[in-house]
Amino acid sequence: MYIGPETLMPLASILAAITGFLMLFWRRTVGAAKAITRGVGKLFTRSS
Repeated sequence: MYIGPETLMPLASILAAITGFLMLFWRRTVGAAKAITRGVGKLFTRSS
């Protein structure tokens, strides 16, 4: 299967935009990930 530059460049551009957005709001991204992890952890500790 051949993946040419006309296929790869738009995908790379989208990936770069997503990465840039996450880096722009890095502290909030990490905070949201920690909050989700804590929420899931509390959910499992309550059930057992």
